[in-house]
Amino acid sequence: MKRLTISADACTETLVLLIIMAWADGKLEDREKAGVQAAASVFNLSKELRGRLDSLMENPLPVDELLVESLSVRERAFAFVAAAWVSGVDDDIDPKEKEMLDRVADLFGFDAARKSELTTIARDLEPGRSSDVNWADEIEKLFKSIPPRLEATSDEEFEVTVG
Repeated sequence: MKRLTISADACTETLVLLIIMAWADGKLEDREKAGVQAAASVFNLSKELRGRLDSLMENPLPVDELLVESLSVRERAFAFVAAAWVSGVDDDIDPKEKEMLDRVADLFGFDAARKSELTTIARDLEPGRSSDVNWADEIEKLFKSIPPRLEATSDEEFEVTVG
């Protein structure tokens, strides 16, 4: 089994990006908040970092304050797919969310073709829509589903680990 090892910086910036995306339409839905909290749980983050994320859910950072310089191309792709997925969690992709994804793609250095490819991956990984969805399970499935899609030419299994 291959592993996509996500650096601690990538974990943090992915979650900050999820918060930014959740707020892109001007409101933070309970399902979006639960998704971010579940992601923090999947990454097994410290209590302090979870507190910081809770604070960011109240007052999100501007997208241009994401610290992307230290992220690899694969980590950026992973974060973008997760962000695009979160934008569809509330079953309504607001034009502001689409605009935010465009800004993130620019920040990450993705051209239109790569952005489209990654967005398609996210849309293919549909979240559960029922009200009784366990978001920890959904996020865990999402994070396990992204790496094989990023490595579509491989038949090997992937898992995400935090390094």
